[in-house]
Amino acid sequence: MCGAEIDKNACSTYEANVGSTCFNVDLSEVAPDLFHDMLGGKEPFAIIGGPPCQGFSTAGTRNAGDPRNRLIFNYFRIVESVRPRWFIFENVEGLLTSGNGQAVSALVREFLRIGYSVRLEKVNLAGFGVAQTRKRVLIIGNRMGVEFFFPQERFSYDSGKAKKRSGKPFAPTLLQAVQGLGKPSARRADNASYASPMADAPYDRLMREGNSAETTTEHFDNTNAEDAQRFGLLSGGQTMKDLPEEYWHDSFRRRAFRRVQDGTPTEKRGGAPSGIKRLHGDLQSLTITGAASREFIHPVENRPLTIRECARIQSFPDRYQFSGNAAGVMQQIGNAVPPMAAVLFAQHLQKLDGEFGSGLQVPPTVTTPRFLGFVLTDSAGMSEALRKTEGLLHGIRQPQFELA
Repeated sequence: MCGAEIDKNACSTYEANVGSTCFNVDLSEVAPDLFHDMLGGKEPFAIIGGPPCQGFSTAGTRNAGDPRNRLIFNYFRIVESVRPRWFIFENVEGLLTSGNGQAVSALVREFLRIGYSVRLEKVNLAGFGVAQTRKRVLIIGNRMGVEFFFPQERFSYDSGKAKKRSGKPFAPTLLQAVQGLGKPSARRADNASYASPMADAPYDRLMREGNSAETTTEHFDNTNAEDAQRFGLLSGGQTMKDLPEEYWHDSFRRRAFRRVQDGTPTEKRGGAPSGIKRLHGDLQSLTITGAASREFIHPVENRPLTIRECARIQSFPDRYQFSGNAAGVMQQIGNAVPPMAAVLFAQHLQKLDGEFGSGLQVPPTVTTPRFLGFVLTDSAGMSEALRKTEGLLHGIRQPQFELA
């Protein structure tokens, strides 16, 4: 097992916690055969990646010369060169409507072209036990032509913004996710003690596994008195715009009025940015991003979430140690696939592969790879933009579709 990352600190984090090599390389520059040679021709079980897709927004030209597409095409070429039994391609939900649906349909066609049968779905990772609503697009494929389905959701969820009551138990709430961490330290250099020596809640117990210390790193708070007063005026769900203007940050004030000042038509301005937002403790968190430890305010205390609280909401265990400065660490956490979901999907692929006949001789590559299906939303309604995507994907599934 190995990883590849352009961020040197992310590589160090990977190696220190996963215990295997992470190659500090720019995947847009290296030759795809690098990994084939590195593996000595061995075919790995799976490749997992989430390259950016900005270059596909100009719709299906599949222009390898577009510098924004280099990572996308390198991902395809690495998969094509290394020929794993399975791959998982992960991206943000905006991919579904990028370029009026042309982007994602081009991606599916590329995976079919290189010999993989694929299934595409938008999932909310809260349904798999992550303590946040985190919508992602996953494309999963295999080169054996195996018919398969995604794992079934195991939890209901409600973040206020996204909710699904399925009769299943609810995913951990925000306060359940951070329970047991105790009071933050005043400085990043100082470890923080747990609220009690022993965990007394299931998620707290899970997060403490493997951490022999009675303290945690990255659980610190340096909020000043002015900001604490500002945060104290917010109730659950309220944002910067709900504060009196004298409490607005200068950066928020500039962004809030920018669209009005630049002459953009009213119907295209959109809403003002949130700036900061007080989260609800009895709901799942909103999506953790690289800005979460600055913008997400603790449900009860007048401070932002700490880095360790964000890590827990992302399901990183307390034993996980991060390399780099605070901003860089938050970027690593916000960009990551939550470990809890990653494990579940990896185990699901192992189960599928075992049912197919893992350990037996791999059959020849299927001559006609299949698009096995897609799920774009579990809502009753569908936006016009999503309907365009649906039409394009249905076109791929038609019998007359031929690989270019």
